[in-house]
Amino acid sequence: MCISVLVLAGLLLATDAQTPTAPAPVHPGLVRITTDTPETRASWDTRLARMVRTGALKVRDQKPTPGATTRDEWLVQLHRGVPVVGAEVWRRVDGTALASAEGVIYEKIAIDPVPKLTRDEARDAVIALRPGSAGPSRRPELMVLPTSDGKYVLVYRMRVYDGTTLTTCFLDASTGAVVLSEESLPPQPAAQ
Repeated sequence: MCISVLVLAGLLLATDAQTPTAPAPVHPGLVRITTDTPETRASWDTRLARMVRTGALKVRDQKPTPGATTRDEWLVQLHRGVPVVGAEVWRRVDGTALASAEGVIYEKIAIDPVPKLTRDEARDAVIALRPGSAGPSRRPELMVLPTSDGKYVLVYRMRVYDGTTLTTCFLDASTGAVVLSEESLPPQPAAQ
């Protein structure tokens, strides 16, 4: 059984993966990418190309299709250079034209991407809240978090392991307050 605990803006929610829950509210800035008609494909081809050109999307990975003229690309959305949590796009390009795309992006992000807290201050705050090991190479990542109340928050994301539980914390990069915290059990090794 997989159990996760979410803390969102002071609200504690415990979920059991085997128990159905109500669907989460949809963020008003969320845009789902579909390319099921020639018109939507042409529209998204132009829009995604423009977003890549302006730096709003960045290619994270790409792989050519062996023996074909197509390549698959995985892109992440950036807001003024800062990654947006959950905003990812897969697209297949045939030559120079978009063949297909899926994913989500967020619109109308209007927050300042400059944090008031340093990465070290955020790391210390997370470890004070969740004692454990962040690992020497695990520095907090600055990100834009779309929240369930329809806002965007500049956050630091950091993972801390206390020996039994892996906690992912999203700290407000201005105040240090916990915006979201998710606990999970680490994957268990396969039985031999």
